[in-house]
Amino acid sequence: MTERPVAKQFGRLANVYTASETRRYPPDFVLGMADPDHDDLHLDIGTGPGTLAGLIAPHVTRSFGTDVTPEMIALCASRTPRIDCVLADAHRLPFEDGSFTLVTCGSVYHHLEDPELAMAEAARVLRPGGRFLLIDMAGPEHAVRRQARDDVERVRDFTHVGILSPTQVHAMLWATHLDLRDEDRQIEDKRDDDWARVAGADLDAVRQELRRTRGLAGGFQALSWQTDHFVFRRERAYYLAVKR
Repeated sequence: MTERPVAKQFGRLANVYTASETRRYPPDFVLGMADPDHDDLHLDIGTGPGTLAGLIAPHVTRSFGTDVTPEMIALCASRTPRIDCVLADAHRLPFEDGSFTLVTCGSVYHHLEDPELAMAEAARVLRPGGRFLLIDMAGPEHAVRRQARDDVERVRDFTHVGILSPTQVHAMLWATHLDLRDEDRQIEDKRDDDWARVAGADLDAVRQELRRTRGLAGGFQALSWQTDHFVFRRERAYYLAVKR
């Protein structure tokens, strides 16, 4: 498997990323929407250190986690022994058709060169009636604001490809034979310095881009300067779909 840039980036920052990852997914959001069952066979795509998979694994028969980053796979295996950790690309999953009844994927799609192909792969490995829980940042519906957000995100993390609006996600789900059944949002306020640190980013460069796009709130829901730092408000979207 050819190493993608995102694998190098997250390999370099694996420990820093893991330290911040525990606050990312509120268990009530995840478990309430995924509704894992002891009969489920579960796959978490882009599992990282296994944070999302670790919430699901105690409630299912068996849980697998895939990631393109060897360092993340090693962390996942050491932190979450209930999960079978597999080095694999979201665009090419090493599983047979219909292998799983529950597939999850958190904070991955904005890093993907071909999210439509990745979603088709998630649908392929799901059985009919199986559930797919997709979690990612919610991009603005307005194209100009979405471009501003992508510009800011790429300064912070060069592996960012493109944020998806809810309308774009809805269309992709339908095209891959996945019917949207539930949708929710998690709102959070972030400081620019903490946000830059997790990605190993140049804080001055991030702030310069935030200033440049401030008229569009940097593509965030809100953006403000508070004494010595920016604070922005963003949405994380939760989409639950069922395979037709």
